[in-house]
Amino acid sequence: MGSYKTVLYPRTNWLNTIPVCSYTKKLAEDKLGIEKPNRPLTPFFKFMTQMRPALIAKNPGITSKEAIAWSSKHWQELDSETTTQMVKEYEKDLEDYKKIKEMYEASLTEQQKEDIKRVKAEMAAEKEKRKLEAEFKELGKPKKPMSSYFLYAQTKKDILKDISMKEYQEKVKADWLKLPESERTKYEKQAQALMDKYKKDIEAWEMKMIAIGRTDLVRHKPVRQPKKTKVDKYE
Repeated sequence: MGSYKTVLYPRTNWLNTIPVCSYTKKLAEDKLGIEKPNRPLTPFFKFMTQMRPALIAKNPGITSKEAIAWSSKHWQELDSETTTQMVKEYEKDLEDYKKIKEMYEASLTEQQKEDIKRVKAEMAAEKEKRKLEAEFKELGKPKKPMSSYFLYAQTKKDILKDISMKEYQEKVKADWLKLPESERTKYEKQAQALMDKYKKDIEAWEMKMIAIGRTDLVRHKPVRQPKKTKVDKYE
């Protein structure tokens, strides 16, 4: 890998293109440390990339949306000779890219192909999870309450500032094991009360979702009752 950069054509500046925006999508290959050739920017995005440094220098607080709007306006004002030249360069770059991409794909081992496929699936699942969580938040889905153990742990947060997270977890676990039954029962009752409220809230929320046609967000199983905390769950 890497040798493809010096093959084919001398005009390879686009291989090291600057991302157009700070939200450029991260590839599975990036996570695996595999250097994948970049597809050339279209004429408009190449123009926007070239204009971006000067635009930000003059307008430090400009948003991505505003930058795109500004670039779009000025792109439309470009003379035909300039845009025609940029289109020709893009077409040439695209030809180079297709040949370099073939060389890149031929250089991948079977293990690398499997790793890329796996990471892509993981990234897609994580993206879908974030999307669903954002949707739940927007729709006001009630959050499942904490267990009795974590309710107790919340009362010990003040000691976290003086010790590491690992030490904190070990101390809280040890203190929980020493807690008198009467004290532990207090937290279990509190957890049960929160769970009872959660059950009512989630059922009401689900009825609302059904009413607006979002049955895909409704559970297929009833809410489980909180179980008494077992020590091995926190090891």
